[in-house]
Amino acid sequence: MPTYELALIVRAALERPQLANCLKRTCTYILDRGGVVRQMENLGNKNLPYIISSHGHRHTEGNYFTVDFDLSPNQMSTLRKVLLQDSDVVRPGIVHKEEKFVRPCVKNPENECDFGELKNPDFEKRAWKKQILRRVQYKMKASRNK
Repeated sequence: MPTYELALIVRAALERPQLANCLKRTCTYILDRGGVVRQMENLGNKNLPYIISSHGHRHTEGNYFTVDFDLSPNQMSTLRKVLLQDSDVVRPGIVHKEEKFVRPCVKNPENECDFGELKNPDFEKRAWKKQILRRVQYKMKASRNK
């Protein structure tokens, strides 16, 4: 199963038991569908970057949470629908977490690490200047011939 990250903004007006109940509903839904909740993090109560209207209310602040979980891709659309229908959730956001990046030189230590960087950045700068100068000279020559 692929790993996903759920960025969840919950109403700021919720008391602690209601907040815990909202998170429990979300995690229970994932677990009932054969998923695994790997990590949950509370990022605190913060002001929203802009006013968000949700379920007939305008929200200016919210409780931010991140939940890392594994779930079948077939269940993702229904999870999104359930979260959008939940009146305590202001904004859900689900992203697919990529596998951890492994540097190419770690796989083959005898090979030189090459990430596509320029071998000689000064050469590239000189080549760019030459190209610009050629364009300017061409335009000047064309304007003289008119």
